[in-house]
Amino acid sequence: MRNSKETQKLKKNNSENGIVLVIVIIIVSILTILVADLIYFTHIDREISSNTIDEIKARYIAKSGVHVAAGTLKAQPLEDLDEIASTLASKSENSKGFWVINVPYFPIGDGSVSVTVIDERSKVNLNALVASSSNRVDQQVLTELRELFRFVEVDSSKSERFISSLVNWIDKPLKGSQNDQDSSGANTGFYSNLENPYTIKDGTLDSTQEIRLIDGMDEEFYNKIKDYVTVYPRDKKINFSTAPKVVIMAAIKASAFPAIEGQGNSEANEVSDAIAEQIADEIIDAREDQPVIDQKKAREIATEVDSTSEISAGLVGVTLNSGYSDVFSVKSVGSLGESNPTKRIIEAVLRKTRENNQDKVNIISWKEL
Repeated sequence: MRNSKETQKLKKNNSENGIVLVIVIIIVSILTILVADLIYFTHIDREISSNTIDEIKARYIAKSGVHVAAGTLKAQPLEDLDEIASTLASKSENSKGFWVINVPYFPIGDGSVSVTVIDERSKVNLNALVASSSNRVDQQVLTELRELFRFVEVDSSKSERFISSLVNWIDKPLKGSQNDQDSSGANTGFYSNLENPYTIKDGTLDSTQEIRLIDGMDEEFYNKIKDYVTVYPRDKKINFSTAPKVVIMAAIKASAFPAIEGQGNSEANEVSDAIAEQIADEIIDAREDQPVIDQKKAREIATEVDSTSEISAGLVGVTLNSGYSDVFSVKSVGSLGESNPTKRIIEAVLRKTRENNQDKVNIISWKEL
């Protein structure tokens, strides 16, 4: 009897010990998982903190590139930096003569920066198509756009629809003038009746990307023209010191037309493609020895090529007088690390002005990518 009781007691103790062992094993397993998770998340937090620090560093490196460009621009005209200026002719013949300042690599601390500067006056100004004070369409800019789009092989029906829609997008409801004046383009009602409606701008473009909202523009069209149009200069004058061949040709073609419709006899003075191309090539060749092509030099070249036409006189309306620009776009890429670098990109637009006999550079656009 006594042995039976002792045996039962022993079995009970063994059972309790087994339960305790199972509980201990479960607790140890949970703690092991918690410790592993803690180590893992600590590592992740450390990586996140490290990446955040690297991103901040890369951002400031990119910012430094923009400010170096601004400081250089303030100190001297970038057009004079012909030893580091180059032309972008690799993509297509249309890019021939496209002027750019490019610094592909410059070490900064434990990172590096690359900076690209492009003259915004090397392009056709879309905002100059319609005069902000009168809603009047500038016929020279209109011709520049038509010819530019033709030279880069945009379908004519697309380009005409877009230009008409652009006129209506830019013109304003001014007293004494007509708003949405081009009946061939999209107007206020067109955009308000879309499946996803939005409001027409009735004002100047804030960025080149904004033209994607205008009827007639599609991705293929945009990719063909985006490098040759701008919205930042305050007038329509193009800098022949930096412009690519197609832009120079478009400006030369436009020089035969009066800015105001109905003035002069433009048909008698129309410039052929062959003459426009010859003048553009001569200007680009002249830039190798004389980087700054002012209005006087451009007119001299035009006269040498074709002394019988009035191209030289017409260039006054479309060519920048000094050959020195006042507005530039800057792309700065800050990079940190080697194998898998952290990068930050800043795109800015700088405008140079002169006040009280001092040069100043203002940032008029800033975008971080």
